[in-house]
Amino acid sequence: MRIRYAALLPALLIARAEAGPLLEPGIYQLSPEAPEAETAAAPAAGEIHHEALASAIPDAAKVRYAFVSRDPGKALNKLVFVTDGAYRYDINSANRLCPAYAFPDWNERSDAQPFCRTHIGSADTEAALAWTERGFTLRWADQKTLIRTEQVAATRKPSPDEIGACAVGGVCVPAAYGSVLQHYQVTHFRDGFSLQAPRPYIDVFAATVDTPVYRSAEDGTASGTLAAGRYAGVLSRGAEWIGIEEVAAGGATTPGWIRRDDLAGGELRFPQQATTAHLRFVLVVAPADDDQALLQAIDILDATTGQRRQILRDIDAEPLSAGPDVVQLLDANFDGWPDLSVPGYSGGAGPNATRNLFLFDPAAQAFMFEPTLSSLPQMDIDPATRTLTSASRGGCCAHATETYRYVDGKLQQVASWEESLSPDGEHLQTTEGTLRNGTMKYRTRTRKLPADWR
Repeated sequence: MRIRYAALLPALLIARAEAGPLLEPGIYQLSPEAPEAETAAAPAAGEIHHEALASAIPDAAKVRYAFVSRDPGKALNKLVFVTDGAYRYDINSANRLCPAYAFPDWNERSDAQPFCRTHIGSADTEAALAWTERGFTLRWADQKTLIRTEQVAATRKPSPDEIGACAVGGVCVPAAYGSVLQHYQVTHFRDGFSLQAPRPYIDVFAATVDTPVYRSAEDGTASGTLAAGRYAGVLSRGAEWIGIEEVAAGGATTPGWIRRDDLAGGELRFPQQATTAHLRFVLVVAPADDDQALLQAIDILDATTGQRRQILRDIDAEPLSAGPDVVQLLDANFDGWPDLSVPGYSGGAGPNATRNLFLFDPAAQAFMFEPTLSSLPQMDIDPATRTLTSASRGGCCAHATETYRYVDGKLQQVASWEESLSPDGEHLQTTEGTLRNGTMKYRTRTRKLPADWR
């Protein structure tokens, strides 16, 4: 342990995550000087504290740099300390620094998510992180160690009242009876890092097995390997390739590409009944609990050659029952081309299930995710009226529908209907909306609750 003694002057800790912005993504360097600790607590009676600052980074880790990603769609940072290759994280030893953390809100580290939590609870073994946009502090719980005991002699004789108080109540005045002072060393573990080079990392890739790294997304020859247990910053993520940047112990960076097909392991493939004249589809899943499966991808193949035409990954969906009829084809935007649909979320107990919709783009000859349609529950497509209607239920006594139509190739709401029980429980309130001159107009009617509702 490298101890750096310093006077503990009052200082503001770097803002905690829940109170401030996230860290800017990039490469961070260990500051040469330890950050000042917060104002120390006053010693208890009979104690004298000797304050010291020590490095929070274990000697064996040999950390000089760290890198940070920030998810553009979530309030989430991932931070990786660039540790020595021989370093082995062990929460029950001096090597309690986890190589990678996710914050501000995260659960325990797992095989699926090899990131540790930060200061959830009060365990002394948990690291605490605090930060601004361009710097962060790592710290551990203070360590208090008894270093010596000092006997302080009395300076005068006790008075009669003091003799009685000491004999009966145990309150013995130190000046009359002497005292014992306990000397403690209180060590504050702190290390500060500051942003050295901003980098547009959107995520962190954690290698669970030795993973081939390619020079480019077009090069089929691996140029190196990201060893199992190592990390890299993610610059881009597509359906077939992940653009990464490795950060070395000295802060240097090496770009590369990871082929997502190389990451497949234990996945199951289910050819689908849905086909077109030119395409066939394969459902790719990973087994989950209770005979369910996690949707990994939709592999789209040429119907004649069997070669891949496209692959859809990172589909947001809950576990499903795998089989030959998961992929559905329909014309969601009425352009004459078949679009692709797979399950999304069930919506809980109510009938509010969603489906992931991918519209076929004839110019690109590819299916494109359509986020608006994919967020609408209980979607019904009516080719006769060329409308799409979404239905939802909020509890026992609230129902609603929304109707959409494609106008000049753009999705537009044209009508709505909502019915709910009034606050007094005696009436039904119905609100209808209609598109008029480009603006939705609404009318609400209230009527006595029908007898069959009682």
